[in-house]
Amino acid sequence: MSNRLLRVNAYTTLDLVDGRVRGHDFEEDAPGVVNVTAPREEPDHVTLQIELDDTAFDSLPAHADEVELSPAQARALAEALESTADRVAAALDETADDAD
Repeated sequence: MSNRLLRVNAYTTLDLVDGRVRGHDFEEDAPGVVNVTAPREEPDHVTLQIELDDTAFDSLPAHADEVELSPAQARALAEALESTADRVAAALDETADDAD
């Protein structure tokens, strides 16, 4: 990601994810980063940041998306991720059991 907007370092939440950029007339896959952060001083929100490698597609200029979440919203998102991950993991375990 040569034209990176987000800082990626040892503290980045996920520094390599499979992503997809999608619009009305296009859909392209690209590697990217996902980060969760909060202000260092007097934190009052959680920021979820996503950036896909703009060299993998021509549809959009380099950009990063950010969502500011309240603590309650961040917890609701975390709970949804956890329960969905459990459901997918259970389905994968069932698939592995069926292959045996």
